[in-house]
Amino acid sequence: MQNGRFVHWHLLVLSFAILFLEMAVIRWLNASITVLSYFNNLILISCFFGLGVGCLLSRRRVSLSAWYPPVFLVFVLTVVLFKKYGFEVSYTDDVVFVDSMEFYVSGALTVSLAALLGFFVNMALFVILGQELGRLLESVGDPLRAYAYDIAGSLLGTLGYAALAWLGTPPHVWFAMGTLLLLVLVRKNLKLVILGLLLISPAVFLMSTTYRGAKWSPYYKVEAVEYRNPENRNLGFRILVDNMRIQDALNFSPDLSDSKLSHWIGYYQLPYRLTRPGKVLILGAGSGNEAFMASLHGAEEIHAVEIDPVMADFGRTLHPNAPYLQDNVRLFVDDARAFLAKARDRYDLIVMSALDSHKQIAGMSSLRLESFVYTVESYRRIRELLAPGGVFCLNLGSTRPWMGERTYWSLTEAFGEEPKVFRSERSPFGSVAYVFGPDASLQRDLLPDEPPFARLPPYPKRAGVRPCTDNWPYLYLETNRIPRVCLVILGAILILSFAIVAGVERSVRRPDLHFFLLGAGFMLLETRSITQMALVFGSTWHINAIVVAAVLLTIFVANALVRKGRGISSKASYLWLLSTLALGYFFPFEALLQFGLAVRLGIAGLVVGLPILWAAFIFSNSFRQATKVGTAFGSNLLGVVVGGALEYTSNIWGLDVLYVVAAVVYLASFLFSGSQPLAGTMVLRSRSTETT
Repeated sequence: MQNGRFVHWHLLVLSFAILFLEMAVIRWLNASITVLSYFNNLILISCFFGLGVGCLLSRRRVSLSAWYPPVFLVFVLTVVLFKKYGFEVSYTDDVVFVDSMEFYVSGALTVSLAALLGFFVNMALFVILGQELGRLLESVGDPLRAYAYDIAGSLLGTLGYAALAWLGTPPHVWFAMGTLLLLVLVRKNLKLVILGLLLISPAVFLMSTTYRGAKWSPYYKVEAVEYRNPENRNLGFRILVDNMRIQDALNFSPDLSDSKLSHWIGYYQLPYRLTRPGKVLILGAGSGNEAFMASLHGAEEIHAVEIDPVMADFGRTLHPNAPYLQDNVRLFVDDARAFLAKARDRYDLIVMSALDSHKQIAGMSSLRLESFVYTVESYRRIRELLAPGGVFCLNLGSTRPWMGERTYWSLTEAFGEEPKVFRSERSPFGSVAYVFGPDASLQRDLLPDEPPFARLPPYPKRAGVRPCTDNWPYLYLETNRIPRVCLVILGAILILSFAIVAGVERSVRRPDLHFFLLGAGFMLLETRSITQMALVFGSTWHINAIVVAAVLLTIFVANALVRKGRGISSKASYLWLLSTLALGYFFPFEALLQFGLAVRLGIAGLVVGLPILWAAFIFSNSFRQATKVGTAFGSNLLGVVVGGALEYTSNIWGLDVLYVVAAVVYLASFLFSGSQPLAGTMVLRSRSTETT
């Protein structure tokens, strides 16, 4: 036990460092092992799970804190080696989406093993941190007071990491800061401090060598690689995000027409063969190729929307044609769906070009950043923003037939008619353009001297093609089911998690179902809250940071009220919780998109935030009476893992089902609350959410 004079300070610093390092490992793992960017919710669960296992070890005599520096070094070496020697995967299911299926065919390890490796390598780090956390929580004596410091540290960690994301700092800065904070906690043991510096310093340096020349946006590791080979010299840059080529910044010069990159000219040129717009909106503008092409063909006013600030900056500083420096171009660094909600202009042409982010929304969700852009509701808003006689062109490339079919029929439902489908000559990656506009415009070619483009036949009607909606925004899933690879990974994680917990603490072989279900329920609740706010305010990193901070602040306030005896009883909280979950299920959030920021913030904040408030009261009331910390922590961590797994039910029934599943889980937790309440801070820590 530590001296009471310093224990509160230590707990605050440790909670800050844990939250900070969770965000750091998630982003670095995603950027280093490509496939993990499609499973970052598993990495989030592994952070929680590791902390829980560590807390179960809090009463063991042997301290694990001295092992953090060598385990951190091994962690870095493991990731670097996999990055250097290739992480080739073999994959045939429908989760990962890249431009070439050959990416998945040439290696020995499967996606499932990759995800499991990332899960347990990351878990090892947080087991050590969890043990120290458990010891500090017990040292405080007053559970609710300890919980208050824990939440305060987490809140500060969220804000601190968000600030570093805004500044564009690289991973070695994050890890250096986080690990130095941990060394502060053992400052009285000079040998441990020296050993830590000797091991952590080379690990951080080694980490920094893996991304020299890269820029770090709040979403990606972004690299620009100049075309230097003889046939493509001086034609621009390849832009890679998290090791995957996502676009080019092309030099639209005469030399481009004679190069192997010439097929991109027809791709970007296609809308201007059908119309001569005065005002253009580009969604997913990247580094500015579409903006330059619009300007080249006489557009008087161009609004370019790009979510990533580094990518947008390339359009000013790196793109050979500097499209974002032109007087007729206005650049908006924003989420496309959020921009559509706020827009009041009308456009002669709206272009949406391959918004395939390859990045999940931060948090426990399996949604991607662009998920709410490819929905019927989004297309309806685009239709509203078209000027009379305006044209909408959506470019999409995929070798998977169901993506084209789903896009075609989703557009048909939104516009009330089937789109016309075109393809440019030698279309890159099999891209097709789905176009709406006046028949007269779509039956002519304004550039007859250019290489011809083809008009494709209408798609045949086929039963079972589910359109993308705000409730079911899964463009990349063939059917409404949980993909096989996810079932394999989740099943393996659940089995191994139960085995690990039972091996660490015998008492949790019969876990307390009350806390087990509270853990699962809150994960579902938090996930739906994040995805709901992403729809209303956009999937940007700063919106996510605000949501996480608001969740933590809500929990802190509820805990403080319970400490002062001014809280709400658990029975009343359960009633209010179930009522507000029902409100969330039936509430028409899409209707809020037509209102201003203040109205959206007030109404959405209440509808989304109230269930979290009642859940916080339930937890704090039980936590105040805690007696068996180990059993409660073990029960909670198992619930967290199960709650993360249950999130995938939205693949089948849509996002709103998470309200229903959460209500069922919380109702079950009430039925099992007759036994003595047990402690467990894992349920409401909200560390399952990455802010950037």
